[in-house]
Amino acid sequence: YQRRVRGPSFTTMILLITAALLALGTCESPVPYTLPPVIELDNGVKLYFGDDHDHNGHAEVEERFGAIDFPELKFARPGDYVDMTCNSDYGYTNYFISPPEEPDLNKIAAVAASYNNTDKETIVQTTITVPDVQKGSDDGYYYCIVLHNGKDHADHIHKPFSIARMLLVIEDPCAGKCVGEDFVGCEPNFDDGSHVCVKRPCYAGRCKETERCVVDGDSDYCTCDLECVLTTSVSDYVCTEACEFFTSECTMREAICKDGIDRIVDPTLKNGVCLFKQDTVVVEGVSYHDGYENGDLLYLKAEIVSQGVPPAKVEWTNGQGLSLAESSLYIHTVGEKSEVLTVTVTQCKKTWTSTHYIEIDEGPTDFEPLITSAKWASCSALPGGIISTFNTIPHRYDLACTHVLASDVMVPWFVYGTFDTIEGDVGLSAMTMYVGSTIFEFQRGWIVNMDGAKLPIGPDEVHVFNHRRGECTVFIDSNHLIARCPDLFEVYYDGIMSGHIRLLPKLPVKTEFVTPGLGQIGLCWEGARRNWQVGYDTGKCEVEEVGPVESCEEEGEGCGYGSMTAKVRDALDEAAVSFPAFMTCGVGESLACTELTCGGESMTELQQCSLDQAYLLACDLKFFDSKNVGVDVAGIYSCPEECEWRKWVIGRGCPQKEVPWNTCV
Repeated sequence: YQRRVRGPSFTTMILLITAALLALGTCESPVPYTLPPVIELDNGVKLYFGDDHDHNGHAEVEERFGAIDFPELKFARPGDYVDMTCNSDYGYTNYFISPPEEPDLNKIAAVAASYNNTDKETIVQTTITVPDVQKGSDDGYYYCIVLHNGKDHADHIHKPFSIARMLLVIEDPCAGKCVGEDFVGCEPNFDDGSHVCVKRPCYAGRCKETERCVVDGDSDYCTCDLECVLTTSVSDYVCTEACEFFTSECTMREAICKDGIDRIVDPTLKNGVCLFKQDTVVVEGVSYHDGYENGDLLYLKAEIVSQGVPPAKVEWTNGQGLSLAESSLYIHTVGEKSEVLTVTVTQCKKTWTSTHYIEIDEGPTDFEPLITSAKWASCSALPGGIISTFNTIPHRYDLACTHVLASDVMVPWFVYGTFDTIEGDVGLSAMTMYVGSTIFEFQRGWIVNMDGAKLPIGPDEVHVFNHRRGECTVFIDSNHLIARCPDLFEVYYDGIMSGHIRLLPKLPVKTEFVTPGLGQIGLCWEGARRNWQVGYDTGKCEVEEVGPVESCEEEGEGCGYGSMTAKVRDALDEAAVSFPAFMTCGVGESLACTELTCGGESMTELQQCSLDQAYLLACDLKFFDSKNVGVDVAGIYSCPEECEWRKWVIGRGCPQKEVPWNTCV
């Protein structure tokens, strides 16, 4: 029994996640006004504007330069009075042309010629006011015409006149914005049409989960002072796995807030006394293992003679990224050089360390790392509404909305799946990850969405999102979007209709069945609150399990995916290691195939390629560490050439300015 104490209530978390998911689940994002660099008038004359022309216009046949200070863009609300000011350092007069009138270059040139071009230039400034502006009559392009005298200057040569333009948009930048209980106002920017939402003090998410928000007049601040009530009741006392004592869970949360160190309540409290027994005995030392060849199986263990209370923690490291939390492990020796493994045992604040030196003799040089007895639990969301749980027990659901796939509300972290209809059947359209207060989403077409904005993603793009327990990395590899949150989970999404979740870290060696702990819920866990989801959980969004209908049994006979892929079979040392039923591959994929071919239907090329990739990847996730997980579309018979596959996937997602592989799409 372990109870994690932290964070907001279920209700608060649901409100936060719902709001964030609604913000992420859209293809649209605000697009700023971009003025066209060329305007073609009704008479066919083209005016050119932009940075290459100092924001001044020129005709197609004759350039007209001049320094004009006139804004390119202006916003106004219906009914506003709009002032427009045009300045020029070199001119002797200027005037405006208002919509719907357009500049007539010949007429402007005639006006310029009628003036005495020997008049001295000066600074000219003219302001006009347009009252009670209305959309449809006052919006459009306004032009400022500045007349020059043609004199030469050291820095430029004037022509008879210059033109600058301004687009007036009749639109309230705050219309429909900043709506909700968290907002108290909106500040518009009439220069570019943007806005800034003004939030109320202590709005939802203002402070960290462990902090308390305090309203101070019109402002607020966050504090670790949780206003804990002093208690002398022994029933409120708390002991932690680090052999700490707190008078209440509230004071423990204050400590978590101040030092950022997570605590787990230890169940050793009896009669107000923490029964810590710091009598763990561990044999320390240095061990040498020699005479091994590449691929030999080596058994190592932490020499824990006796366990105290609370139990000691074990970690194996090799200085190259390896981190295993197991008391004993099998490893396969790889490489031609020596390897050093360090095992650290920690109880409360005491630490023991032992070092293992492994000498590897010459052996096969083409040997790949074999599978160890360490196991991973993974869950797959497959085409046809199939969920293959962490215990590899497949279920067929009538999925149509956003549902929680897996979560640990005590951390908290959540992985949601959004389902729709694609290629005539149920498919996974998005996967949303929520870790602490950080939320990001994978969308169909290999799109990564963070706070409503699309993040660029490509072979060399790696995004890092920090959260209270560490960080998550997001990248694309093997034609899958991947999110890796160490010690929590990994998520893989093929960008079209299939996805996978792997729990981290590895399971203990003797695990035979994956049992959800306190707070672990979702469709990937057996019988754990299947209708806990975002939005409605009734009507079309209510999840009910439906099995393959009897008429599909015959078709299903041709849908047998193997219990182990060739890649796993080649790497498996069956004589040394045996595995439980939940490590079986292909069960969920076989049921998905049965559903997709029900009634004599044939799978589409898109469905077949996605399902075959899912089979290979799901099997990898059960047996291999992260660096050895991956599928090659080019090596799958049912899949098209890789570039063609990428075009298919991207073509079914939301429009993107930057696609992951510019060489293909």
